[in-house]
Amino acid sequence: MKLLSSLFGKSEDTIQFSYDEKHYPLGVLVLVFFMTVFVFSLGERALSDISDGIPTIHYPYLHELQSYENAQDFWGKEVRPLRDSLYEAGVDLDRIRGAYDSTLLENLAGEKDRLYGEPSQIRSQVKLTTQEVSRLKDKLDDVEEKYQGMIASAEAEYKVLEDLWRVDNKWRQAKVFAWEALFWLPFFLLTLSWHTRSKKKQSKWEIISLSSYIAASLLALQSTCVLLWSWIPRRLLEILWELLSATLLTRIIGYYVMVGIVIFIFGACIIFIHRRMTDPVRGGRKRIRNGGCPTCSYPLSLSSNYCGGCGSELKQDCKSCKKPHFTWEAACSNCGNAAPQ
Repeated sequence: MKLLSSLFGKSEDTIQFSYDEKHYPLGVLVLVFFMTVFVFSLGERALSDISDGIPTIHYPYLHELQSYENAQDFWGKEVRPLRDSLYEAGVDLDRIRGAYDSTLLENLAGEKDRLYGEPSQIRSQVKLTTQEVSRLKDKLDDVEEKYQGMIASAEAEYKVLEDLWRVDNKWRQAKVFAWEALFWLPFFLLTLSWHTRSKKKQSKWEIISLSSYIAASLLALQSTCVLLWSWIPRRLLEILWELLSATLLTRIIGYYVMVGIVIFIFGACIIFIHRRMTDPVRGGRKRIRNGGCPTCSYPLSLSSNYCGGCGSELKQDCKSCKKPHFTWEAACSNCGNAAPQ
């Protein structure tokens, strides 16, 4: 909770503020949102054009390698015909065996008219066909082993080319990041300076400068994340994934980590929204706009120096003109001098 408080700030218990609060209608906020999205889209388009202007490095697909094409040609000329021949020989062997079984039945039945011939002749055909099937199987095993060796060689060559591509692509992405920084870095610094000055001067352009600053921050974050993702070692990600999925305990720990991250993100958002809604300063401003005491909403018209509802001090004497003014005023409404805080 202390960490969340340090990130999102602490609510003030003392209601002492400038009454000149910037209050924007919902329509204005919607227009500012769409302006932020539009500015971000234009900036993203600019980053995309910069990235497209730097030549890309062709990814080495496996099917483009000559060694892989040679392996596929070998498959079409050697492996596939042998598989087809073996299939046909197997069909012939099944047919001849069926004929042999029929001749044995004809012998048992004493048939003189043979449908398939003498059993000795068919036995000879079975033997020859069986030898042919065995020969084709042995040859097919040798050819497939050679084919698998060619594929393994092609995959090894592809792995080397892919590793080289990853290294070259990392340096290309670093170059892209450098060129993109020439666009978003000045934009980010200018919008940051503009927003800082507008906020100090309480300018009407503050919300516009904030919108531009958010768009510039998103562009900078996007460009930086793309660079970091391209430079993170792939093997490191694989090792982390293997560690998380190695055992049931590590998977449970991984789920706990993810749950903790989700609780932190959504919890921080909930705390931030809750504090914005229950902030006494914001509530006090709303009560003052409605003509009530900033602490209890008792009507100011029925009170004098102290609230008639809760007894809170409403007015104090100005050190310059000695006349009473509201305690929450940034400047005395009688003489215009800044009120002490």
